Parts: sequence; C-alpha cells; structure tokens
Amino acid sequence: MAERNMVNLTITMTREERKALKQIALDKDMTVSALLREWLKAYQEKEEKQ
Repeated sequence: MAERNMVNLTITMTREERKALKQIALDKDMTVSALLREWLKAYQEKEEKQ
C-alpha cells in the first residue's frame, strides 16, 4: 500500500459488534482497517451515482 498520512480512529461499539467486525475481516483475509476503507469506498461510489 502506498504511504499515506494515517490517523487513529476510536469507535465505541459492543463486544459483540467488535467480534463480528473482526470475524468479517478475518473471513476476507484483511485487517479491520482495510475492511472499513473498502466499505467507505463502496459507500462513496454509491453516493456519487445518486
């Protein structure tokens, strides 16, 4: 991945939500951060089409 100016993000969620998020990332063989970036990109593309 290209070098980026990264920041830390704190998210409040339940233990169950955290576990589910980590499991989804594990199933896709990626980090939670990469998963969130993928979801954000998909959301932004969807919004652009509207």
